[in-house]
Amino acid sequence: MVVVIIGILAAMALPRFGNVRPDAANANAQAVAGAVGASAATYNTRCAVGLGSCTTLTCSTALALLSGIVVADYTLGGDPATGCTIRHVQGDTSYTTARILP
Repeated sequence: MVVVIIGILAAMALPRFGNVRPDAANANAQAVAGAVGASAATYNTRCAVGLGSCTTLTCSTALALLSGIVVADYTLGGDPATGCTIRHVQGDTSYTTARILP
């Protein structure tokens, strides 16, 4: 009887564990989208006051501003003038950044 109860509980819990990876990837992509917007704003501000050499940001170069990010883990789209879309390759939701051009 105990084995049957454990089996039923395991069968009910197992589908939830299958969604952990996409949920975590979506949360990661959402956090990265916010960080890209913030880092692009900082980059553009530094350029406006003449600190460092500056180039026009693209979605790829804005993502590369973040340290520790593997660009290949994300699919990018959108337009820097309106906002880049970012999706983690293991996720199922895309997130849009704020516009990254000044």
